[in-house]
Order: sequence, then structure tokens, then C-alpha cells
Amino acid sequence: MYTTNRSSSAIAVTNPNNSVDIEESSSLSSSTSLLRPSRRALSELVRVEDGEDLCSYKRARLIAVSLAEHDVSPTYQASFPGSGARMTHELIRALTGIAISTDHAYAVETNRHRHSVAVKTHYPDPNGVPLDEFDEHFNGAVLVLRHPAKAIPSFFNFWYERVHHLANHSTRAPLEEWIKFRDTSLVRQLQHYQQHMDFWMQKYEENKEKLLVVTYEDMTDDVKGPETTARIAEFLNAAEGVQTVPPESITCIWQKVVKYEDIGIKLKYGSHRKGGPKSNPYTDIQMYAIQLMMQEQRIKYQNDPDMVAIMDRYIKMTLEMQPELVTS
Repeated sequence: MYTTNRSSSAIAVTNPNNSVDIEESSSLSSSTSLLRPSRRALSELVRVEDGEDLCSYKRARLIAVSLAEHDVSPTYQASFPGSGARMTHELIRALTGIAISTDHAYAVETNRHRHSVAVKTHYPDPNGVPLDEFDEHFNGAVLVLRHPAKAIPSFFNFWYERVHHLANHSTRAPLEEWIKFRDTSLVRQLQHYQQHMDFWMQKYEENKEKLLVVTYEDMTDDVKGPETTARIAEFLNAAEGVQTVPPESITCIWQKVVKYEDIGIKLKYGSHRKGGPKSNPYTDIQMYAIQLMMQEQRIKYQNDPDMVAIMDRYIKMTLEMQPELVTS
């Protein structure tokens, strides 16, 4: 059910429990050519003339962010599907001015090796591909977490759009489709979520300085967003061949890439999904399963204060969600 195969130059969509290439292609069909101008348009406004403010749109000129001509030690940009991978992708591009690759592209296109600032990956989720053979290229990883009760329906909406050849970030799946997916796939999705977190936490267990864990919730928060972006910039700046924008430009870049604040030109993009439920309902048993999984992760990483704080926050969020999200 919901399986479609398209040419290699387009997007391949399969069951969301299996692999799906979620990178937008440059040669999409007419239906997907309606994709919104992405955050890429904003990240391309960060180069200016005469050394003025990197976020001053009045002097800004659009540029095509490309692969670095010099050697770069890339960073894994790891996230579970539906956790803001595209937003993080564009933020890193804006901070560094260097192109990012997907794991699918990095695995087969050697010209990207050591010339991409980061590699966007969902591995070990079925939507990612392993890059272990290229580990020596990498400086480390930025792991972006999002509350699973929000990440899973976000990915499902993306999958629904692809299956029905709809524009990206245009449509929420109908309630009945969400419930069908939720009731048949939630347990598996939670397993994938847990496995994803474990893989990246354990990959750098002996080199914790090589792993930066941030949350989607912090990245999009009005107060914590610029602070989190500064942490990402500092982490990237430690990599060979990478120089991020000056600290005084970070807040401005965050405002434009993450918050889409007015930059003096009319831009129409962002996630403007319509239809379907704004809050995806779960049963009380399902919410309990989400909570148990996060409690298990909290115990597993009890010696990591940052992870404990994130899991405590997510458990609290789960309890607060229940009156709104639970359905019988």
C-alpha cells in the first residue's frame, strides 16, 4: 500500500517503514515542481559586499552555495525523520557558506568527499544509508532530537505528500490516514527512534567531545534558538577547513533561516500545511508507550546530564500533551 516507484532523477517513495529518499531532486516532476522555495533562499542571502553585516539584505546578493574547493572535515547532521533535518541543513549552510550532502549522495559521489561541510543522514533509520567506511573523513556529529510524538506525524505528513505527489509542506494527511498509520506502525517507529538515538550516542561514547546533541524544540525557541545556533556554529568551527560567520551575525541568521523574519523582499515558503489535524491524536496506551520509551532512554543515559535533561523535558511534554492529543 502507498508504494510508488519513480525514475532515479526523481523522488522514490515507499512505505514509511522502509527506505525512502527524502532529498529533493533538481529534476522533479511537474507536481513536485510546486515545492516551495526552501530555506535555501534565505541561507543564500548571507554573503554581502563591502564587509557589511552578513544579514543586511540591502547589500546582500544571492549566491549558489557550493562544495568547498579546499579540504573540509565534514560533520554528520543526524536526525530521526521529521525532526527538522531540512531546517538544520539550511542553517548549517548559512553559517558556513559551504554545501551539505545527503548520505545517499555522499556514498556514491566521490567529488563530495571532504568538500561538504556536513552530511544529512537519518541512519540507522531505514531512510538512511551507512557511511561507516568514510568515518575517517568526519569531524564528529550534530544529533538533532525532537519529541517523538511530534517527529513521527511530521514524517508521516511528508510521506503522505510524496505518495500523493503533493508539494512539500503543503498538506497534512487526513485524520483517518494518520490513525491507520499510527495504529499499525507506531511501535515500529518508536523502535526506530530509540535505535537512532542509541546509534549516535554509542558511536561517540568514547569521544563525547565529537558529538553535539541539540533539540528541535530549542532550535525553534525564541530565546534558546540563537544560543543553540551559536553552539552549532562553535562545533562546526572546530572542523578542518570550516570557518563560520562571526558571532554577531548568528542571531540574525537564525531569525531568517529558522523564523523566516522579514528581510526586505517578499518570500513565500515555509511549512504551510493545510487540511488534516493540526494535533495528531494518540490513544492513552500509545502515549504511555512513548513515555516508557523515553524513561528507558533516561535510565540508559543517566550518566549524561544533557541527555537526562532532554528526556526529563520530553517526559514532561508527554504528560502535558495528553489532554490535547489523546483520543479514545
